[in-house]
Amino acid sequence: MLLPLSMVVFAAVWTGVAVLGSDEMAGHIGLDGEVTRWDSKWGLLSGLGLIAVLVAVLFGRAERILSRIPARAVNFPSRRRKAYWMEGSNRDEFNRRMGEDLALMGGATLLMMAWLLAASAIIGSGDSASWTLAIPVLTYLVAVLGYTVHISVGSRYAIPGH
Repeated sequence: MLLPLSMVVFAAVWTGVAVLGSDEMAGHIGLDGEVTRWDSKWGLLSGLGLIAVLVAVLFGRAERILSRIPARAVNFPSRRRKAYWMEGSNRDEFNRRMGEDLALMGGATLLMMAWLLAASAIIGSGDSASWTLAIPVLTYLVAVLGYTVHISVGSRYAIPGH
């Protein structure tokens, strides 16, 4: 559910920046919040738009893509879990769950990209950058890392009944 919503949010931010953004926008921002490179609005919008489309397509089709990957190419933190989830009767459920997980991460990534695009436009207008980048980026990284740990060793892919 997050991926379609994040696609709409990204498209709205992209459109807003296209209409209201200045011709030059912050293309790179240092750790101190200072702009270190300026890019054209359309160059930035083109690059981020292309990446967003790729994220939406790949993460949105993750279940289909997973169904085509052979079991030997799938990695698990334990052999028991891999044997269980790659067994023919369980593989469809694995593909469904992992598709959901990847769509969730793709949605979070698109929301982060929307935030960065909006922040780049705001920074381009002369406002301070440090808080607009540091807190959301750290929150995103902690959330994605935490969720990755959860699906790797937590209960999400635990063998039922064990």
